Amino acid sequence: MTANSNTKILEKGEVVNETYRVDFFIGQGAFGEVYRVRHKFFDDFQVMKVLKSEYTESTNTDEVANEARILAKLTHRNIIKVFNANTFTKNGKEYFFITMGFVSGESLSQLLKRKIQLPVSVARALMTDVLRGLDYAHSHNPTVIHRDINSDNILLSYENETPVALLGDFGISMLLDQTSKLAGAGGRYLYFAPECFWNCYLPSSDVFSAGVVFYKMLTGVHPWEYDFDRYRLDDPEDIANMINSGRKKSCKKPTLFNECIDKKLESIILKSLENNMENRYRTAGEFLKAFEDTCNTETLPENYWR
Repeated sequence: MTANSNTKILEKGEVVNETYRVDFFIGQGAFGEVYRVRHKFFDDFQVMKVLKSEYTESTNTDEVANEARILAKLTHRNIIKVFNANTFTKNGKEYFFITMGFVSGESLSQLLKRKIQLPVSVARALMTDVLRGLDYAHSHNPTVIHRDINSDNILLSYENETPVALLGDFGISMLLDQTSKLAGAGGRYLYFAPECFWNCYLPSSDVFSAGVVFYKMLTGVHPWEYDFDRYRLDDPEDIANMINSGRKKSCKKPTLFNECIDKKLESIILKSLENNMENRYRTAGEFLKAFEDTCNTETLPENYWR
């Protein structure tokens, strides 16, 4: 099956491992297909991510499964719950899958496509959720580093009156990308801390990525300008060179794009985006404390989300 094929791995109503009944096809990601499934015994909806066979063959699925087992121990209202990692066989082919909690809503990237720039009160509320979930992961024993924070991996739940932001895909897509070197996933490299291009991932690396997300929520743009015409965007090494070249200059102050940002909040954002990790917040907890110390109680705009 090719990436452009209309043939799906699973069909509606199909049962996987006598446990998961396929409800419907959600979409196709860089590494596989995503379905909503109903668990036979728990009688609840979950998301099943099925890896394409070409990635299963080139990926250390034992490492991915081990990562999933660690993530399954993370239970927090701002983290999408991972339930299971396993395989199933269909038509003589073995497929690897991961199941996780189903979120009724949309991704932050989808919201930003509609709104471009969020009001400060909205962006603060969502970033508080993100940092609380990330702080919980960073405080876990062993420490769990996300490694892939971007607007696609932040989902917004609309089940309650006030939307809740949840972090998903902790580390798993990065494990896959390190094996496949998939250039099509290069868009998220814009969120990488400098040390990530040297395969160094620390809690402060997550802080940097979260800072990029927050900056983009408030301004509608990325903190740095990049020369997309000069580099090959189908080559991960060229993408890295483009990003590192663009970041030789200081990022533009977010107040240039949004005058509603106060100076205290701006200084916190800029500290989260320091290229030198020694000058950055070391953990999400430090970022969160500085962030909450400047946040006043604000009323979110009514009917904003839809």
